[in-house]
Amino acid sequence: MHTPWNGLTIRSLSFYLSLCNIEEVSPEWILVGSYPERESMNLLLVPWPFRVFPSQFETARPLKDEMKNIPDRFGFFTFKQRSNIDAVKAIQTLYETAADEMGQIDGVVLPELALSETEHSKLSQFVLEQGAFLVSGVGDASDPTKAHGANRVCFDIPHEAPLSQSKHHRWKLDASQIRQYGLGSRLSVDKNWWEHVSLNDRRLLFVSLPSLVMSVLICEDLARPDPVGDLVRAVGPDLVIALLMDGPQLKGRWPERYAMALADDPGSSVLSLTSLGMSELSRPSQGASRSRVVALWKDRRGTSTEIELPAGSGGIVVSLSFQSEEEWTADGRRDYGSAVLPTLSGVRAVKCPLEWFQA
Repeated sequence: MHTPWNGLTIRSLSFYLSLCNIEEVSPEWILVGSYPERESMNLLLVPWPFRVFPSQFETARPLKDEMKNIPDRFGFFTFKQRSNIDAVKAIQTLYETAADEMGQIDGVVLPELALSETEHSKLSQFVLEQGAFLVSGVGDASDPTKAHGANRVCFDIPHEAPLSQSKHHRWKLDASQIRQYGLGSRLSVDKNWWEHVSLNDRRLLFVSLPSLVMSVLICEDLARPDPVGDLVRAVGPDLVIALLMDGPQLKGRWPERYAMALADDPGSSVLSLTSLGMSELSRPSQGASRSRVVALWKDRRGTSTEIELPAGSGGIVVSLSFQSEEEWTADGRRDYGSAVLPTLSGVRAVKCPLEWFQA
């Protein structure tokens, strides 16, 4: 989709053709013909859940015959969803408010592990009925008697079959992160704790809408060069969305560093989103807390924008404009401006009832 913005690599030699090693991950190109072509797009970002508690992190026992040789200094953990308010109704309300204020909402984006399987099923039905798409982190806690936990992204598009992509890297919680999130009463700082999820289903989806090509990564998948990082660079999607369970999305932290790498090569625009609950659970290493910075935008023009959820708001509408830019191969061939560069053209907060943050 894009030739490298800075420097020359093997990817500078071709347009619309990439060489991919698919021994570990299978790339899938999803051509969506039913979605209308647009010159801009409004995405409703909902940093759900608004509250996360240390009690939601639990130790997890390995499955039978799993990892018998794991050293004592490692263990497994799992995350359990919990909310005192109806997630589906809350997000529906935010959508209706946002659509009324903006005129149109094209897509809804929720962070890693935002919804349970049941919640996702109900919410996707509502969003699809509005003619919008839904990108959401979905999961369930592990059960040592049955199966690993689930951690995946679901991509639901009107008139298309449901799409799903599992996480490719387990989250490893070390002593510094345990202290950062105040989990010391739940997980010992003397161990490194691995997320208890399966890594067997390794696919990477490239969703080709008429206006742009999108790819979605889950947390650690943004930071690790293999197996998915090299594949993302080979294809060069126009927009990469990173769903996170992380602290505030501040400039200088790891999400911006890895987003910057993709913005430079292959030239993708990158949007990262975490939940308000995880952001507030994170303790700042220095200075005042900026926990309401829940999203970050980065593009190859050098734009790096922190996106903050104002007090009293439950969602953020980011407006994206699609601009054409001419690109060249290393031997001087050009694409006559067919490359698409999504740029951030607006940010608007969506108000919500105050009791949502107190439940």
